[in-house]
Amino acid sequence: MYLTCVSRLLVLLTTLQVNCIVHSDVQFKSDRPTLDLDFLKGALLEQHKELCNYEWIASGRDERPKALEKVIDAVKSLLFQHPLIYRNSSYVISKFPFHSSEEAMKYCKAFGGYLAEVNDNNEYAAILNYLKNTPSSEEVLIAGTDSRKEGTWKFQRTGASVPVLDWNINQPDDWKNNEDCLSIIKSQYYKMNDLPCDGSAAGYNFMCELPKVY
Repeated sequence: MYLTCVSRLLVLLTTLQVNCIVHSDVQFKSDRPTLDLDFLKGALLEQHKELCNYEWIASGRDERPKALEKVIDAVKSLLFQHPLIYRNSSYVISKFPFHSSEEAMKYCKAFGGYLAEVNDNNEYAAILNYLKNTPSSEEVLIAGTDSRKEGTWKFQRTGASVPVLDWNINQPDDWKNNEDCLSIIKSQYYKMNDLPCDGSAAGYNFMCELPKVY
């Protein structure tokens, strides 16, 4: 539990571009306006300074995991909408647009997850219902890309084929040869669409899948 909390916080801090300098001031840098909150910075940096203290790590204080989890949960609530709980995972939609699919995947990884992967029709139905009842942009990025071979859709994390593809009419079209990522588009009956992986498509949100940690 302790190592899981520590590793998740370190990945989170890396994602948010926090620099660790032992025995020196820690600097916070972010291009996300929603993240530049004093209490958030203070909480993260306090945890970060403690993680850089080798004497503290060696002490094995039992209360640290719970404190780390509280910080992580607080940050999660700032970044994501209320979750969908389905099977052994939670699904969350970002409150901010992605700059690239790589960036979106880093945010998901920071909380122990990945871009939401649709593996069967029941999961797909649950995700669509979540989208219908949760604030988000017109399109929401999920896992899936055909960047390696046009028309062959694979999950970024595993390289496995995407088993459920429910395309909107006349999609995918790879418009301007620049649409290699997968989304669900709300105004078109919640069907799938291809969109640019670089986030140039009007500031859309993304969805993470966060498996339960036992």
